[in-house]
Amino acid sequence: MNSKINTTAKPALRVKSGMNPAIKAPKAAAGTPDRMTVTISEVEHIRRSAQRELELARRIRLEAEKYQQETETHARSQAQLLILQARLETQKEIAALKQKASEEIQKVLADIRMVRITAQEELETQRKFTNAARIHALSLEFSDMHSHAESKKEAVAT
Repeated sequence: MNSKINTTAKPALRVKSGMNPAIKAPKAAAGTPDRMTVTISEVEHIRRSAQRELELARRIRLEAEKYQQETETHARSQAQLLILQARLETQKEIAALKQKASEEIQKVLADIRMVRITAQEELETQRKFTNAARIHALSLEFSDMHSHAESKKEAVAT
C-alpha cells in the first residue's frame, strides 16, 4: 500500500455546529493563551507525532523487506546446498554400487573360468579314456587276429 498522507497541508479547523464562522470569538484576556492558539498548537503536536510514527513505520517496513529478502536468499542458498549434498551423496552411492557390481562380476568371471578349466580338464580326461579304450580294443582285435592266425597255422600244420 503506497497511500501517502498529505503532511504539508495545514489542518482544517473544525467549526462547532451552531457557530457562525463569520463571528469572531472574543479575544482572550491578556496573559491567557487564546483557545485557537492552543488548538493549533495541539494539532501541530499531533501532526508531528503522526509524522514520527509514519517515519518509524516506513523504517520498520524497509527493515522487514530487507529481512524478507535476506531470508529468501538464505533459504535459496540452503536449498541449493542441500540439493548439491544430495547429488554428491547419490554419486557416492552410485560409485559404491558400481564398485560392488564390478567386484561381483569379477568373482562370477573367475568362477566361469574355473568351470571352463575344469570342463576342459574333464574333456581331456575323457579323450584319454577314449584313446585308451581304442588302443585296448585294437589290442584285443590284434590279439584275436593273432590267435586266429595261430589256430589256422596249427590246423594247417596238423
